[in-house]
Amino acid sequence: MPFRQYTRCYVHTPGDKPFNEADLLGFVAGSALPGLIVALAAFSLGDFAIGFLSIAIQYAVTIKAVAYQWLYHRLVCLSGDQCAVGTIEFPPFEGTLTASFDNDVYFNMRLMPHRYLDEYRAPNGSTVVQLPSPNIGYFLPPANPSDPIGTVPWSTNSPVPEAGPSLDGQLEYFPANDIFLDNFQGSALLQPGSPPQAPRPGAVLQDLQYLPVAWNDSTDMLLQPRGSTGANELPRTANVTRATLHCEAEGNFWQAMMDFSGLQGALVGIGAAVGAGVGAAAGCAIGGLFGPIGCLIGAIIGFFLGLAGGAAGAAYLGASAAFNSDPGDVNDANVGDTPLGSLGHGDQVVVYGTHVYDGFHEGWHEFHPLKAIIKYPKIQLTTPYLEWDPNWDDAVNGPAPYGLAATDMRQGLGSPAFQAAAQGIQLNWCSFLSEAFEIETVAAQELPENDWTIHPLVDGCQPAVPLAPLT
Repeated sequence: MPFRQYTRCYVHTPGDKPFNEADLLGFVAGSALPGLIVALAAFSLGDFAIGFLSIAIQYAVTIKAVAYQWLYHRLVCLSGDQCAVGTIEFPPFEGTLTASFDNDVYFNMRLMPHRYLDEYRAPNGSTVVQLPSPNIGYFLPPANPSDPIGTVPWSTNSPVPEAGPSLDGQLEYFPANDIFLDNFQGSALLQPGSPPQAPRPGAVLQDLQYLPVAWNDSTDMLLQPRGSTGANELPRTANVTRATLHCEAEGNFWQAMMDFSGLQGALVGIGAAVGAGVGAAAGCAIGGLFGPIGCLIGAIIGFFLGLAGGAAGAAYLGASAAFNSDPGDVNDANVGDTPLGSLGHGDQVVVYGTHVYDGFHEGWHEFHPLKAIIKYPKIQLTTPYLEWDPNWDDAVNGPAPYGLAATDMRQGLGSPAFQAAAQGIQLNWCSFLSEAFEIETVAAQELPENDWTIHPLVDGCQPAVPLAPLT
């Protein structure tokens, strides 16, 4: 089946804040408060039917409000649909309901031609001493030293941002290969902001956070190559600036929650009523050991505890049903007749998706939704995958591809020949994917003569031939 899309990115304006994790509880509480007040008032007056009905209606309204924010005011539009070539670092993964809040499936990929060891080993602006010089990276440290790097309003290191800090320190000797500063895929897709000296369309405005993440959320250390000092010494909980491209195949969770919010509300209302009844009975039985007053107090306490427990249990059951109804699947975006199969660490892929800033996590750039993906052929004689190597040696590695010299491979994107080769690979493969989404291609696919299943001669039709004008 084709890729699915339920979300829609929006155009950010200065001062606006995307729906985000830090404000989630406050937003839910504010949305739910009117109904809770009505319910408490009804219960205090003994009108239990109105009370439970208020809970049901308010839950449905709150779910609808949260779903709307999640689907339409969380992702900030950047540069439209884009294509990238890279290597899978974190294989496709579906989170849990309580941890992820959605049933999207995601993976992280390192952009070509970067090495794994080019990734940042600290927030990109830390005062990390690297050779050949002290390095403070892309961001200037925040005015308040206790704030994380990337806290708004942030600014870049002037006059030109510096490379690193990389995992093995090699990047600092070859700054053209810095992921944010490569003037290639990293700059176009991952670099935050729009530096005055190199403005680019679709940049995240600098009133949005670009906070560091735990390294095991940026990549997956357990699957990485060993043998480098930087890789072995970096704790999994170390904070780093994200340097991989996050790609998400959308699931239907929040769309299902919105579509069936009425049923969800009814389920919660019933759960609250049943729980309150059971709780009140149990509370009275326990409190009754101390007489009638104890029964009354126990019933009141049990009523509200049971109400909360019943409502929470019903909400979880309803959300679980939506979560498991139609989760995301990377294979939905597969292009061609060959099944994509499972994607693992180290697989090279070409992806196509909508380039956005994820404001919920404050934040990073990603492809959301993933619209197309193909596996890069393992044996590709004409356009082999390209990765720079500061230690390239023809005697060890064999002849460099594309007629490049060993010095080109060691310089990476600092070599015009290497840069041209990398750009050619990206252009070659991305043209295949991009063409499928062009207006002309889509229009041609929708013509009746192209709407065949078995074969054009079996279940196809001939295009209508316009009549010659009368003379």
